[in-house]
Amino acid sequence: MSISLETINWLAVLGAIIANMTVGAIWYSPLAAGKAWLESTGRSQEEIEGGGRAMALAIAPAALNATVIAILASGLGVATAGSGALLGLLVWLGFVLPTNWIEVIFDRKSYRTAIINNGNFIITMPLMGAIIGMWG
Repeated sequence: MSISLETINWLAVLGAIIANMTVGAIWYSPLAAGKAWLESTGRSQEEIEGGGRAMALAIAPAALNATVIAILASGLGVATAGSGALLGLLVWLGFVLPTNWIEVIFDRKSYRTAIINNGNFIITMPLMGAIIGMWG
């Protein structure tokens, strides 16, 4: 197998990162699942203040996710939004979901927290894949 970073459309990766961050900001806001997520973690709004720093730190994993999806898409010949979305869904199903459930089992995170977090990921991973598939 050969991995070539030269075939990746980095603007598509940037678009996927922006989409990931935008959906996450909305998902974890009080307008969506933010209040339920806070309750499920046992934390208060005051404990997570300074969220700007956390958001800045969250760019790194979003960038890594988008880059890996782009590498996989390139290697698999993904060239449409639909096939990219399917790739993102499979990445979520095969890697993100199992990892989150391991945290529930061994780190004793609540099921509710895992469900809320996976709600975000089941939206963002296929969305990133769709953007990369469409623009890649």
